[in-house]
Amino acid sequence: MIGRLLTTLTVALVLLTPFHEGGRDPVGLLVAHTLAILFVACGVVAGSFSRPLPALDSDPLPVVAALGGVALLAAGVSALRAAYPLAAGLGAWDLLVPFGLFVTAGFCPVVRRVEVTRLRAAIVASTSLQAVVAFVRYRKGGAAAAGGSFLNRNHLAAFLVLGFFLSLTAATAPATRRARLLWGAAAALNLSGLVLLESRGAFLALITVLLVFAARRLRVGTPSVRIGAFVLVIGCGLLALVVLGERFARGDDPYRYDRLSIWKASCRVLAEHPLLGQGPGMFPHVALRHQFPVGSGPVFYGRTFSGAHSAYLTLAAEIGLPAVLCLIVAGLALVVVLLRRADSTELGTALAGTGLGILALLVQAGVEDLQERPALTMIPALLAGAALGAIRSDRPGAVTALRRCSPAWSLALAAAIYLELIAVLLPYLADHAARTALRLGRAGLPVMEHAAALDPLQPEYRHDLAMAVLNSGPLTPEGFAAAETDLLEAARLKPIDYRFPLLLGRLTAHFAPALFDDGSAPQRAAVLYGEAVRLAPLNPLPRLELAGHLVELKRLDEALEVIRGALRLEPNFLRARTLEASILLDMGRQEEARVSLGSAETTLAALAEYTADSSYARDITLDARAERERLAARLDPKGASAALRF
Repeated sequence: MIGRLLTTLTVALVLLTPFHEGGRDPVGLLVAHTLAILFVACGVVAGSFSRPLPALDSDPLPVVAALGGVALLAAGVSALRAAYPLAAGLGAWDLLVPFGLFVTAGFCPVVRRVEVTRLRAAIVASTSLQAVVAFVRYRKGGAAAAGGSFLNRNHLAAFLVLGFFLSLTAATAPATRRARLLWGAAAALNLSGLVLLESRGAFLALITVLLVFAARRLRVGTPSVRIGAFVLVIGCGLLALVVLGERFARGDDPYRYDRLSIWKASCRVLAEHPLLGQGPGMFPHVALRHQFPVGSGPVFYGRTFSGAHSAYLTLAAEIGLPAVLCLIVAGLALVVVLLRRADSTELGTALAGTGLGILALLVQAGVEDLQERPALTMIPALLAGAALGAIRSDRPGAVTALRRCSPAWSLALAAAIYLELIAVLLPYLADHAARTALRLGRAGLPVMEHAAALDPLQPEYRHDLAMAVLNSGPLTPEGFAAAETDLLEAARLKPIDYRFPLLLGRLTAHFAPALFDDGSAPQRAAVLYGEAVRLAPLNPLPRLELAGHLVELKRLDEALEVIRGALRLEPNFLRARTLEASILLDMGRQEEARVSLGSAETTLAALAEYTADSSYARDITLDARAERERLAARLDPKGASAALRF
């Protein structure tokens, strides 16, 4: 009974996880993590761990599991000291789930009765299905649309490469002609899907691992097998040249900015905390402090990066170099063990396909953030654990199952219920409620309050509640208190986000003096604006607000220094240039003000043909025509109208 349930959960996880952005969107996470929790809980109930364990030098599973456990422990320690606890907790959970699948699949006696060859068939069926979906999507929107099921086509390509090597090795097994043809057709289908996706990283992994595959065949194969391996490598190499050459010739990559600069900036993130990292899941939040200017303008900081374009570098920045080295050693050791135990039997070819497929993921992970997709961590972890479990159970006397007892049932059931509720179900329901509230507009305020109650650790719900109050009409003292409370709670939950002190500064500066006759409010607002600038050192927009507020406080020297800091970041920041001219004019420095205003008009003329491609770019290039006219009139009352050409 338990064996059938585990088999059903395994097949469901393999087939369903790749959908919904590779298991990354809310529905995908709900399904994937629910199946994973049930799988691990059933493994515990079945008597997950076994004894006595073989010596470490003869059994690779405990070694690989220990290395993964050390990395997970380091990630947990890193999460405890992270600046954004919710993101760190979610990042640690994303590491814990595949580790739990790996350990359960490797150590559970019942799972080992489910042959790794069956799991291979399920994974190939899943990758083949995704290849078919890619073909359908390609006809509608080209290569970018073909990767829609994973959202990122490079990540879908990595999944297809895994299926390709599982199919390719299965086609070399001494099976019936029909079976070899079916496996060969599956390999061809996955390779064809890879061609549609035009992924540079996936082709790099494909060619690298094909060389390993060919080297193994050249060492042990017959002359015809050697020739076939050689032809396969050459053919795939030529295919890669043609496909990638066509992609580069089109030049249709909208995000082709310097990847080397991303790696350099990521190394700066890593250098801040090289041993324990910033915390799992923290990279997108801390990377904002390490942006770099892109291109020659007119907008320099319009693009951000949320990953290092290398899973190793991203993880090193998040959980530290020692933890990542443990993961790399564990992955390479796993590949070596699987390839050494591979032979011409059906189990041997399954082990070879698993080793080559995981090696391909390791290679592509050097240039892609593959860990972002649960399908690319959970399914390989399950496969790797099953493969090592198959090796382990193949040795006489290696396994003696623990006797099942009632505490195991109760413990597994309690842990599964707790994790499902706290880590999976409540966040999903909260997210669903928040999306519904946003669709309802003003009428959705009670629904948003429900979302915040379901997930009290999510700062975005507090932010949305505060904005709903501020946008609901004239602000009352009660509304002010409610908005301030929500923003303070959001800032407490996510203290590294500049938006919350910025919004608190606006709230305090614009409403507190009138509502409460609070003379100290402007000074407190200046402190809050300054905190926003500190948290976003490469974003000129908070500097504009701080400078404007300092002008109202008659602190002109400070305001001029702040606004010039914004202009050093974005020289074409029109409103900042206009404010600089206004400050200079108020200080009596008319000639400098005239030069500054002239620079604003020159910039405006240069931007005549520019189309902003983001909200940030629109904010930078937005004109303040009325203010420019007012300044021009003050500088030259008679010739103001003629001087303003735009």
